[in-house]
Amino acid sequence: MEPQQKKSGRGCLFWGGIIAAILFLFVLLTVYAGFRYVKGVVAEYTDTKPVEVPALHLSGAEITNLQQRVHVFNQAIKDNRPVAPLFLSADEINALIANEAKSNRSPVCLYFSFNSNQVQAQLSLPTDGFGLRMLKGRYLNGSGDFAVSLHEGRLMVKVTSLSVKGRPLPEKFMQSMRMQNFADGWTNDVDFNAALAKLEEIKIEEGRLVVIPKPQEAQPEPKLEKPVPAK
Repeated sequence: MEPQQKKSGRGCLFWGGIIAAILFLFVLLTVYAGFRYVKGVVAEYTDTKPVEVPALHLSGAEITNLQQRVHVFNQAIKDNRPVAPLFLSADEINALIANEAKSNRSPVCLYFSFNSNQVQAQLSLPTDGFGLRMLKGRYLNGSGDFAVSLHEGRLMVKVTSLSVKGRPLPEKFMQSMRMQNFADGWTNDVDFNAALAKLEEIKIEEGRLVVIPKPQEAQPEPKLEKPVPAK
């Protein structure tokens, strides 16, 4: 049985889709660890404590300004108004996630960093909800590297490496995982697809998430009626 999780990070619709895709992959990873390796799974794939993540250093005023900046961008996209590209650092992404977690009390702990053009994610997930007595009170602590891009209106989230409890998953398993786009499930969302159609590109560049809207089409100039010559 999969644990019931609320969607995280919806302060930014586009980043929320990436988070949902990565979270879905880690849930699959938990199923993989919990049911393929039932014997010995407790010691080999889970921990007694959640993973510790670095502390955030954004002030309350900085978080408020961040939320306002994201809201302005999202609203402009929704209203088909011109807007500058949105830039979000890893610290800002983590602040959005932490703020969302305060309101929905999600048991999932997610922490992101950016390296070159990839997303690095750490996750700590309580395994109580999987219905296995041996997993009660334990945590799946995983990490992974992901390539994120937008190609012809389709969001792509592909995994390049995964580790559980610091141990890389078998290469045989990873070969099939690397072929899948884990954003496909999220892109069934009608509103999300409508927003993606208005974007030129999503990429990780110089340690920041960059969301670039499509340029607004120039409106045709109104035609002037020719004066009717007097008879």
